[in-house]
Amino acid sequence: MIITIGREFGSYGHVIGKKLAEKLGIKYYDKESMAIEAKKSSQYEELKAFYEEEPVSSLLYVIALDSGSGRHGEVPFQFIRQLAAKQDCVIVGRCGNYILKDNPDMTSVFIHAPEEYRIQKTAESRKLSMEKAKKLVEKEDRARAGFHKYYADEIWNCSDSYQLTIDSSVVGVDGAVEMIMEFLDKKERMK
Repeated sequence: MIITIGREFGSYGHVIGKKLAEKLGIKYYDKESMAIEAKKSSQYEELKAFYEEEPVSSLLYVIALDSGSGRHGEVPFQFIRQLAAKQDCVIVGRCGNYILKDNPDMTSVFIHAPEEYRIQKTAESRKLSMEKAKKLVEKEDRARAGFHKYYADEIWNCSDSYQLTIDSSVVGVDGAVEMIMEFLDKKERMK
């Protein structure tokens, strides 16, 4: 079982992913934990930009939008496939839905919420003004969209790229975890 979670900034997708992994008793991977695993690899130099740096600057984002090549991540993609092949896991971000789309054991989820909700939650959790929170939410969403476009040549928050989408502002963190677990159960029964 592999669950990939894409998320808008401030939608609590990482918290949902972590709680889901704990509830299922499986491994949790996000950008930071995958970077730790990448450091153990002999291919670390080729993986470094994918996990540690901001590989999608504004200029690269524009180039990615124009190029449509989407084949920039063969080594990181293979690394994620190897991580997912080792054990059941939840993978948050890093184009997991795209990289593992051909894996029959993968379930892809996208967590979203209205921008105003995400700005409010970001302002509260990070003790920022609403203006600074708005800029941060917009910046992070642009970066995620650019990262996904650069590496996967797909639109990051397009519902067609995910099997399940959830508005966390409606159901909350625990409700989202429950919904994903119910979806996994129904998906298993449909096999």
